[in-house]
Amino acid sequence: MVRPVTFSRRIVAVLAMALVITTGDIAAEMAMADPGDQAFVAVDSVLVPEVIDAGQTVTIRVQTASPAGAAEVIVGGAYGQLRFEMAIVDGEGRLMLPAAVTQHAGMVTIESGEQIETMEILPGEVATLVAPLVGPRTIVANGADETLAVLLPTDRFGNQVADGTDTNIMWEQPGDVDASASPETADGMAWALIPSGEIAGPTTVRATANAKETVRGSTVRIDEVPGTVRDITLTATETTGLADGRWVVALHTDELVDAFGNTLADGTITQFIFDGPSGRGAVTGTVQNGAVHIELSAPTTPGRLRGYVEIHGVASNDVVIDFASAIASFDARVEFIGEEAVLRVDNALDPSGAFVADGTEVAWGDQRVSLRRGSAEIWIPALLVDADATVEILGLTTQTETETP
Repeated sequence: MVRPVTFSRRIVAVLAMALVITTGDIAAEMAMADPGDQAFVAVDSVLVPEVIDAGQTVTIRVQTASPAGAAEVIVGGAYGQLRFEMAIVDGEGRLMLPAAVTQHAGMVTIESGEQIETMEILPGEVATLVAPLVGPRTIVANGADETLAVLLPTDRFGNQVADGTDTNIMWEQPGDVDASASPETADGMAWALIPSGEIAGPTTVRATANAKETVRGSTVRIDEVPGTVRDITLTATETTGLADGRWVVALHTDELVDAFGNTLADGTITQFIFDGPSGRGAVTGTVQNGAVHIELSAPTTPGRLRGYVEIHGVASNDVVIDFASAIASFDARVEFIGEEAVLRVDNALDPSGAFVADGTEVAWGDQRVSLRRGSAEIWIPALLVDADATVEILGLTTQTETETP
């Protein structure tokens, strides 16, 4: 038995842990005689109830063979230890523990002298039910995915309620589907698995506790989202174009739905994967308004482009677009003027006989300029002229005519 070194002859309460109970608060609620300066006496027995409810006041009785004197009582529980002194009158002392000391559910030990007794404090009925803890908050509306809802009900003092307490978890799914589960608490919690439906949209989850359903938690929302796209039909508005780097071909899909007819959510990542005259490539996009819309710029090299859309591993049909040359002919010659050389390009014409569009790139070795009204010039030092260099415009190449200096 742990005894203090000294005690003043008055009511003493020492709180060892985190429970905020002041000596004055307890003293004001205690019902016992002042021990004064009397000596401690041997205690023969301690009388306490075996079980009480949380927050219930309780009287501790100490019996001794001595008609008068003082006794020490140590109450130990979840809050630590509280020490009290009481006067013995006619062989008995009484100590009333206030509700502030009995709010924490669990086992309590009462020790006086060599005598030790235990008392169990039971939690009360459900008084607080926070919003259900639900996760994941996003599931697939495929009839197979699921999420978990957990309840942590407590009594008015924050104690977890007794095992076997009735709860009710309810959820409302798209399509006016209402369902519920009635789990009992175990180890302070109750839980239920919520299966997904087959219609995408928001699902709300709420819960109640105790038979009268007087305690309700707030509502939690989860999102049931479309699953994998069922199939993809891709269409090109045109199957031919000009390889001028400016021509735009529009591609689009039909409405994209999953196996249950749910339209794919906007923002779903898509890829258009293609193999064309300029090589392989991919264009990343997103679903918008339930479909994929792509504006594909023509390559600058003529040839056939073949491509398809892929979403989460599901591929569409292939589309094929043939890009014809956007240039029919052009003239190119190199003139030497002093220590410089100039490449002159003229009469760059498209298949209709019109000038190739202004801004079209002209490549001569490492040099690049743009056409203007079918013509362009490139000036370089004469010593850097490569007699084997070709001129290229939109994939059409030609050797230059050279005027000897």
